[in-house]
Amino acid sequence: MELSANTSGINISDVIEVIETDRNKMEIGRREGPYIKIVEQPASKALRFRYECEGRSAGSIPGVNSTPENKTYPTIQIVGYKGRAVVVVSCVTKEQPHRPHPHNLVGRDGCKKGVCTVEVHSESMTQSFDHLGIQCVKKKDIEEALKAREEIRVDPFRTGFSHRSQPGSIDLNAVRLCFQAFLEEEPGKFKRALMPVISDIIYDKKALCDLAICKLSHCSAPVAGGMEMILLCEKVAKEDISVRLYEERNGQVLWEGMGDFTPTQVHKQVAITFKTPRYRTLQVENPVQVFIQLRRPSDGETSDSLPFQLTPLDSGAVTGELARKKAKHSY
Repeated sequence: MELSANTSGINISDVIEVIETDRNKMEIGRREGPYIKIVEQPASKALRFRYECEGRSAGSIPGVNSTPENKTYPTIQIVGYKGRAVVVVSCVTKEQPHRPHPHNLVGRDGCKKGVCTVEVHSESMTQSFDHLGIQCVKKKDIEEALKAREEIRVDPFRTGFSHRSQPGSIDLNAVRLCFQAFLEEEPGKFKRALMPVISDIIYDKKALCDLAICKLSHCSAPVAGGMEMILLCEKVAKEDISVRLYEERNGQVLWEGMGDFTPTQVHKQVAITFKTPRYRTLQVENPVQVFIQLRRPSDGETSDSLPFQLTPLDSGAVTGELARKKAKHSY
């Protein structure tokens, strides 16, 4: 039998003494004893993160296998143990090390101060989180949100909270759920900590528009690369976008190169300033027909490709390039 969220008498304070348990001890427990298993991962692109000021429900995170006819939700199981346990769920950053994320978990059962705390004691030791939403914070509120998390000591991988002074380093469009479990060793004392586990990445649906190139500043560039271009596009996440140029013949990719830019060169999520990549050879006599597209590294999604040309260098440029190579290898 699957247990619905039951929070009577259970609070984060019930595990506050052991929530910072040494990770080495937890790892031993993972190898030799009970452990947390994610039975149903959260859907990665189905939920829109909501701000508190929007004044509406944050919704519920669906499971990866959820359908309109058969709804599922993120679900975990504590394997190798029967008895009472407290599970603490919080948001962590998508990349390693998995630091506390400023976004808050909200819901009608067990959610306080941005984390969800529930008791599991069903026969199957399975817990489904069917009323769990993500409430996002604004960049200016990151420090305050992480201070609140630090006060209740929810830092699953003990990475600390120094990142609160670097809000630009935190991707606000993506989180992972982190599940921590604490087993009851004596009545009312949940002192045995299991190794935390993290979910797949959950992306803010509103930040994941279909990729599309709207306009290019140029339709060609020299084969030598390094030419600055501007690409206008539909809204993209600056930390999760790349510009790909590639040559294809009979369905086979003969060459590909990536545009050179940093997240700071993505302007208001709709314009990218980048430098073109160098082609595989400078010895071309005629324009090379290639394609250009946007690519999202996190899930491999791409935009429709647009035709693009790589043009030959003029004789002076080629001579200069060869002269530089000769000079470089003459030392």
